[in-house]
Amino acid sequence: MPATTKACTLRPLALSAIFAALAAIVLPAQSGQPSATALEVTAYRAIGAKHPDPAIRNLDTLADRFLGDDGRKLLGETGSDVVVAALRLPTEEAWSTLGTRRSIALAIHVRTRYIDTVVEEALLAGASQMVILGAGLDSRAYRFARVESGVRAFELDLPQTQQYKKRRVIELLGSLPGNVTYVPIDFARQDLAEALKRGGYDSGKKTIFVWEGVTMYIPEAAVDATLRCVATNASRGSELVFDGFSEDHIRNPPPAIKELRARLAAAGEPFVFGFPDDRGAFVAKRGLALLSDISIGDLAPRYLPKGDSFALSGVNRITKVAVP
Repeated sequence: MPATTKACTLRPLALSAIFAALAAIVLPAQSGQPSATALEVTAYRAIGAKHPDPAIRNLDTLADRFLGDDGRKLLGETGSDVVVAALRLPTEEAWSTLGTRRSIALAIHVRTRYIDTVVEEALLAGASQMVILGAGLDSRAYRFARVESGVRAFELDLPQTQQYKKRRVIELLGSLPGNVTYVPIDFARQDLAEALKRGGYDSGKKTIFVWEGVTMYIPEAAVDATLRCVATNASRGSELVFDGFSEDHIRNPPPAIKELRARLAAAGEPFVFGFPDDRGAFVAKRGLALLSDISIGDLAPRYLPKGDSFALSGVNRITKVAVP
């Protein structure tokens, strides 16, 4: 692929749809705070980071600190007292107290562990840039880019989201790391590729893109535009890792998804998109090559206590693609 940055196709409508969706998921403009969903995901990462077995424990040791007392308070105010209470318990005991939320907590734990592995492998294989699409309270730029010599990280988010995130980073780390670039976007007006270029992204350098917990909330046109942007603006060998449901699970959700979908829809964050069964063909049409596609359930034996399973295990899949 060419190293020079190109404009993305489908950009005006599709990209604004992406970022409007991200805005709802990550930071309601009225509150100036992360949404309850973003905080809940961070809480589940924090719970998994306390497990005594390093083979199970996730590496997000910053999740609990990013959450902080304010995050716990907000979770309690939005009806997530059970999650706040679980944060005080050892990992496996915490999981057992979550009731219907146990499945999503385990799925997020497994997803975090696996995507961390993908990022680590990409950095070891020579990626010198990491781009977090919809960074929210993601801590990978501080857990990975900081320790990998020469790696530069870019966090893409709404301006108000980034102001909140930067305040938290300064509170926790003392200052903003010099190798992390915060790329604010006026989502309705700016192009993804142009914003990255403005932030200093080098399209000639090998990059690992992380797009976690987003695709199910946005329309197909927005998914399409994001994949095409990566394909046309990243150097050969760059990778993108993302997760998502199948279109069948969106149309005919199993019981575990019905409860979750109803709760998120009530919070203004409905599931709207699922991938076709053949993700290889889907990404190939967008200019990317499939490297792997694996279900959360197949990953569970790697990252959960022996014999543990959960109701969402066959629903969400994590896909890794490359720029050919």
